[in-house]
Amino acid sequence: MGRSGNGFWRPVPSRNCWWPSRKRTKFRSKPRHTYWTVMAALTIQDLAGQFHDRIGIEDAGGIGCRDREIRTNRLQPLDPLSRGARCRPGAIPFLQPEGVIRLSSLSESLRNNIIQSLVLSGAPCLLLVSAFSIPPFLNRLSRRFHLPVLASSLGGAHLESRLTGLLREHRDGFKRVHGCLAVASGIGVLIIGDSGMGKTTAALCLAEEKGGAWVADDAVDLSRRGDAIRGRSPAIIRGLVAVRGRGIVRASGLVSRMRIRKKAPVDGVVRLVRRAEERDAAWPGIVKQGEACRILGVERPFCALIVGEGEPVYRRIAGWAASLNSGGRES
Repeated sequence: MGRSGNGFWRPVPSRNCWWPSRKRTKFRSKPRHTYWTVMAALTIQDLAGQFHDRIGIEDAGGIGCRDREIRTNRLQPLDPLSRGARCRPGAIPFLQPEGVIRLSSLSESLRNNIIQSLVLSGAPCLLLVSAFSIPPFLNRLSRRFHLPVLASSLGGAHLESRLTGLLREHRDGFKRVHGCLAVASGIGVLIIGDSGMGKTTAALCLAEEKGGAWVADDAVDLSRRGDAIRGRSPAIIRGLVAVRGRGIVRASGLVSRMRIRKKAPVDGVVRLVRRAEERDAAWPGIVKQGEACRILGVERPFCALIVGEGEPVYRRIAGWAASLNSGGRES
């Protein structure tokens, strides 16, 4: 398309990004790069173990086959009385309580044929919805045909929604946490706590302090690259703040635009509690370990502050962040 020294535009192979080749051009778009995050596949053991609270798993059966991978969120109802009905390849079959009763009323040979057809179709497991335990006959079939059986207290639609969110988080390598994200003294602070604890107010006040900024309110999407964790607001609520008594307002109307960021590193976690006994209570997505916590497998400093004691919460958070910054942590 012309010599490179004549200022013509030449294509860059990375995502069709065009940029001028003349060196003295002031504004030049840099080639974009795509980064891929390789995540381990979600297994039956993960569903029955660390994520059992998310999808309401109450009981699990099937030994020696829990390393099967879950690669789909499609749930298919299974009717034991419908002959010839096959499970879609890779789909997860589930039984309603009445389906379990129907299956128990069939002969042993018919039960074996149904479970064997699920195994041949590639079903990773069999889900029992709205159930708190696995019947003994299903435990025997699970061990015989090496098909894991999971009992969930959630209904079919609710379970599918939870499973979809879990698989999406695992596939994309991010975790959504209820809380606010702000920058204080150059340190990214994730503020968590129950509703009405003052998370939004603290984040907005921190944004007005020196070296502060506001990032997200009510929900934070966390992603990991190496040992670095970054947080951003979900796209649907980006730039919005839920203020009590006023509803949903734009963050630009509460803080300066220069104090609003799209994303920020998460260098520490602060939990707001009403009583000292709540400091060690569990919080979804965050595992507390003494004076630290683990997010997406990475350790971060942790601090629990009791609301209503001493100085305002945002000042105590700012002081804690300043101590982290002086300790040599990079923002």
